[in-house]
Amino acid sequence: MTRDEDASRNENAMNPMRPAAAAALLLLAACGGDDGSVNVPTDPVPSLQGTYPATNWLTQFNRTHDGYSGSWNCSGSMTITQEPGSAKFSGFAVVGAPCPAESFELTGSVTSGGAVTILTRGPRPGAGTCPLPPPSTYTGLFQGSTLSARTQVKVNCPGAEEGEYTFNEILTARRF
Repeated sequence: MTRDEDASRNENAMNPMRPAAAAALLLLAACGGDDGSVNVPTDPVPSLQGTYPATNWLTQFNRTHDGYSGSWNCSGSMTITQEPGSAKFSGFAVVGAPCPAESFELTGSVTSGGAVTILTRGPRPGAGTCPLPPPSTYTGLFQGSTLSARTQVKVNCPGAEEGEYTFNEILTARRF
């Protein structure tokens, strides 16, 4: 028997396996949803819904042209609304003493592991000429009843010897 005849005979011997393999592939393909997607269970996202009466903004600043730096704290509160099971949320924040009173909207999202992204503003200083910082994206974590996130934003402050500042804003909020 030649090598070609032997290979041809082996191919014919494997042919009964081909229908079994095709059936197994069809069964695997049938595991998806009606739209052809595979159904993979997802972990639920935590609920951030509620009022956070113990909110603190720590702002660390650095003036670009001369390196003048420092920090200040502002009290406040946050209120967040979130549809059950939704990763997206919205709400508003209120800044209080010793900073000028401000309120601003916020939007964001949370992952099943508690990673948060929040688009909102931060407080302006209680003294000086710096305006309210522009909206920026805070990133951080929600764990238990505490939300903590940070952002960095550039602010131009008018006046002699002022100019551009970098604000590192750290938000910590607790829900009771």
